Amino acid sequence: MQKLTFTLLLICSLFLGHAQDLPVDSKSGKITFMKVVDANGLTAQQLYDIAKKWGAEQGYTIKEDEPGKKITFNGSTAIEYPATKSAEKLKGDINFIFQFGAKEGKYRYVFTKFSHKGNPEDAGDLEDSEPDCTFTKISARSWTVIKKQTHKELLITIDKLTKKVTAEQNDPTKSDDW
Repeated sequence: MQKLTFTLLLICSLFLGHAQDLPVDSKSGKITFMKVVDANGLTAQQLYDIAKKWGAEQGYTIKEDEPGKKITFNGSTAIEYPATKSAEKLKGDINFIFQFGAKEGKYRYVFTKFSHKGNPEDAGDLEDSEPDCTFTKISARSWTVIKKQTHKELLITIDKLTKKVTAEQNDPTKSDDW
């Protein structure tokens, strides 16, 4: 019985600990969500077109564009976090860079350069151990919530992108194999 309890506690602590950490690139030291994904059956141009349309649907603005190959967006996602000394919820935005690269049958996404803009003040880069406005305007608890919300929202965003590409991949009207 003790082994089972210990094992469950270990699994829960690993899961909860992992869920709270934002991925940090070892070279840049920046929070980075990056992955190369197989997209068999789609050309680089098709993947690029999907990403460009999807980015526009998300309200992202184009920063750099290499047609048919790579596109970089300025993006943001809305978050809520607790106020310093009340039960009130504050709202802010997490701004980031979204880069999408396309090759024949695969693509790579990179989300990086995360920073908080909000109320009552901007907290700055999420890699920092404490917000730029210090803990007088945004508490340590709020800073943790901001980071957790960012992680949650980015996983949802990545899932939406993956589903969009997969839907195009599985579209029978796009297949010449018949």
